[in-house]
Amino acid sequence: MKVLLKRLGIFVVLAGVGVLAYSEFQKLENNTLLIWSGVLVVVGLLIYILVNTLIQE
Repeated sequence: MKVLLKRLGIFVVLAGVGVLAYSEFQKLENNTLLIWSGVLVVVGLLIYILVNTLIQE
């Protein structure tokens, strides 16, 4: 369970990259998905940093 929790930030970052790739390949004209992907990437990085500093093996 600790390993999955430590990798949660990476999964959130990958979800943000997936949303960004989807909006690029579909040639969407609105910025809503760009904002969501940016938020997911930043939050994922923060989760990764905070969780890995709190959980030590």
